[in-house]
Amino acid sequence: MIQSIYHALPQFYTERIESEAQYTDIEQHESLTVKGLVGFFLLAIIGSLFLPYNLSVNVIIGIVVGIISGLGIPLTFISLRAERRRVKMEKVLPDALRLVSSNTRSGHTLEKAFLLSARDEFGPLAEELRLTAMEMYGGVAVEEALRNLESRVNSEMFQETLKLLIDGIKAGGDKADLLESSAKDIRNSMELRKEIQSSIRMYAVFIVMVAVVGAPVLFSVSVYMADVTVDMWEGAEIGDVGEDAGGVGSQIGFDIDFDAPDVDVDFFRTFAYMAIITTNIFAALIISEIRNGNVKNGVKYAPIFCTLSIVIFMAVNIGIGSALSGI
Repeated sequence: MIQSIYHALPQFYTERIESEAQYTDIEQHESLTVKGLVGFFLLAIIGSLFLPYNLSVNVIIGIVVGIISGLGIPLTFISLRAERRRVKMEKVLPDALRLVSSNTRSGHTLEKAFLLSARDEFGPLAEELRLTAMEMYGGVAVEEALRNLESRVNSEMFQETLKLLIDGIKAGGDKADLLESSAKDIRNSMELRKEIQSSIRMYAVFIVMVAVVGAPVLFSVSVYMADVTVDMWEGAEIGDVGEDAGGVGSQIGFDIDFDAPDVDVDFFRTFAYMAIITTNIFAALIISEIRNGNVKNGVKYAPIFCTLSIVIFMAVNIGIGSALSGI
C-alpha cells in the first residue's frame, strides 16, 4: 500500500526525496513520506471544517493546504536532517583530515588511515570513513571508494577535498600533504564564515524586529481603528443626519447624503493574520539565506517567528482596547 502511494507521486518529487534521503541516516524514507502526506492531508481537512466560511470553500482550502503541507513537510524534514548532518560533518572535517594525514605519514595505507581515523567523536563522518575503508578492504578501487563517499556527503567543502585527493592520487602526489593543506584551507574558510556571520548579525536583528514586532503592532492598531470606526458609524443616527443634510443641501441646489463605510473588520483581521504569517516566513528564510547561504534552516525558525508575532498582535490588540475603552 505504501509503495503504491509513493510511486503514484510525481516523479520529480520522489527523485528529490531520494536525493535528500541519501545524505541522511533515514532508511525508510518511502514510509515516512507517505505517512506524512496522509497525516497532514487529513489534519488539514479536519482543521478546515472549523473555518468561518461555507462548507465548499472550507473543503477547497483544506484540500489545497493538505496537498501543500503533505508534500512539503516530509521533504522539509528530510532536507533539514540532511542539512544538520552536513553541519556536524563540516565541524569535525578539519580534525578528521589532519588525523587521516597523520596516519598516512605514519606509514599506513589510505584505507587503514581512514579506518583508524573513524573515531566516535566525529559522529556521522566516522560512519562514512569506516564505510569507505571497508569498501577499500573489500576490493573496491581507492578512487571509486572516494567517489562513492563524495556522492554520500552533501558538503561542498568535503566534495572539493575528495576531488583534490582523487586527482592527487592519480598524479602520484603526496596524499598526506594534500590532506594537511585541505584541512588548513577548510579551517580558514570556517573562520572566515564565522566572521561574516558576526558582521551581518545586526541585519538579522533588524529583520526580526521589523517582522516579529513591528508588523503585528502596526496591524493591530489598524484593525482596532477599523473596528472603532465601524462601531462609531453604527452608533450614529446616520439616517437623521442624512435627512437634515439633504434638506439643507436641497435649498442650495444639491443633495448631501451620508453613508456608513463598507468595512469588513473580520476580513481585515483575517488579512492581517495572513500578512503577518507570510511576512515572518519570508523573514526567517531571508535570515537563513544571509547567514548560512541557504534557506533550509529558515524553515525551523518560521513557526517560532509566526507564533511570537501572532501572540504580539493579539496582545497589542487587547491592550489597546483596554487602554482606550473608557475614551
